[in-house]
Amino acid sequence: MNERTILLADMNSFFASCHQSKDPSLLNKPVIVGGSPTNKRKGMVIAASYEAKNKGVYTTMTVFEAVKKCPDAIIVQRNHPLYHEYSQKIMDFLRLIGDTEVASIDEAYVDITHHIQQGKSALQIAMYIQQTLWKKLKIPSSIGVGENRIIAKMAADVRKPFGITMMEPLQFCSYFHPQPIHVLHGCGKKTEEKLKKHGIQTIGELAFGDPMHLKMLLGRRGELIQRAANGVSSNKVNSKREKGEKTIGKEKTFSEPTADYEQIIGLAQAMVTSLVSRLEQKKLRAKTISIVYKLHRTDRSHTKNITISESSCDQGTIIKIVEQLYEQFLLEIPVTLFGVRLSNFEESKYEQLKLF
Repeated sequence: MNERTILLADMNSFFASCHQSKDPSLLNKPVIVGGSPTNKRKGMVIAASYEAKNKGVYTTMTVFEAVKKCPDAIIVQRNHPLYHEYSQKIMDFLRLIGDTEVASIDEAYVDITHHIQQGKSALQIAMYIQQTLWKKLKIPSSIGVGENRIIAKMAADVRKPFGITMMEPLQFCSYFHPQPIHVLHGCGKKTEEKLKKHGIQTIGELAFGDPMHLKMLLGRRGELIQRAANGVSSNKVNSKREKGEKTIGKEKTFSEPTADYEQIIGLAQAMVTSLVSRLEQKKLRAKTISIVYKLHRTDRSHTKNITISESSCDQGTIIKIVEQLYEQFLLEIPVTLFGVRLSNFEESKYEQLKLF
């Protein structure tokens, strides 16, 4: 039997929600995660609660700008051990439901096929997960359900926060085909730019595009992204996938070249925050820290790295190395892309956390 039912559970505003859960006095208040230890009005916004987002605050904007939009915001410092603790509890709980593939610190795919075969409804299961996470941890979540990964993933983004969206393939196509191609999961900025140059503006236009033209334009990726646009993808949930990862990273392409030190270092800190959380979740430590950059949009990516003698998942250590690499190779040089990568992993041991 090939038919499966896949669920994607996505925690809403996860970092901010962890702080609200830990300190109930922050619930229903605009919370911004970011700033610097010495001056909370400086630095970048790492995360924001929905109460802050509703006032125009978004991730990667400066805290100074965020406070102007939301003067009553409560600013808290990032706390990686806290995020890791909550993520571990959430993933342990989801594994009780079914085979679980951790997609990131705050989202996971869960195969609920056997529950459906036993007569339970997908809505029942999704509601149970959502309500349990809120009751036990005060972490809000949005859940998407479909017959494969792409439908589950994109359905989870339809209603936030506290949404549950179930889609059949025809519903997926009806809802997403009119939308711009950047909405399609897996369609990055470069791919979007290429497609738009060739007159493909919407997910539907991509879905019904000439396969040969897409293959010439994007190579093998053209076929894969067209399948995704039609709601077709793998229905497998691999609970061991994360163990084979050889590198993790984040990149950002700028609309205009920039050499703004505070902007790039603030962005780098946000990237390291996310990457360190992933390291902790995977029980890994990195020995090689790299920065990735482009001087021109059409240029290939360049990499500079440092390999340290002892592997680390310490945020402060990694940020210092990233800053050192930036100051050594890129200071006052405009770049169109900047990113951070971690690699050369070693396993790390953590104390087992109790479920709830």
